[in-house]
Amino acid sequence: MTTGAPQVDSTTCDESEVIRVLLVDDHEAMREGLRLMLSGDESIRVVGVARDGQRALDRLDKLLPDIVLLDVVAPTMKVIEVTHSIKEARPHVAVIILNDNPKYLAPAIKAGAVGFLARSIGRDELVAAIRLVYLWRLVLFNGDRGHCALVRL
Repeated sequence: MTTGAPQVDSTTCDESEVIRVLLVDDHEAMREGLRLMLSGDESIRVVGVARDGQRALDRLDKLLPDIVLLDVVAPTMKVIEVTHSIKEARPHVAVIILNDNPKYLAPAIKAGAVGFLARSIGRDELVAAIRLVYLWRLVLFNGDRGHCALVRL
């Protein structure tokens, strides 16, 4: 064993490099599943969860997320209204919507969402999507056949 300076794990992220995510879904199982999926990545921290859009809006200023991961079925407010309200309150916060129905795609993007992912997305794809949106502000569409399209804003 060597002495001297303490060993530092080079995979540990500096606090300023951590992507802060707020999860919004009306189903507890989905919220916890998403939290678990993201917990294994040191560059992403789930800073809070909310079961509906109004609770998410109420927590924005306290939690200061970089990204809001929003399920389209949020019961209290329609997801398009929530997306618009998030962008109005905190323009720098990126909104990624989870939904399998493409009819929400155009209204979501119009309201300010920068990502639209299938609810069946896997862990690695979800982590990659969050990083892409955070770093590059790319619009990410993930279809039912696993194909993605990226468009720089």
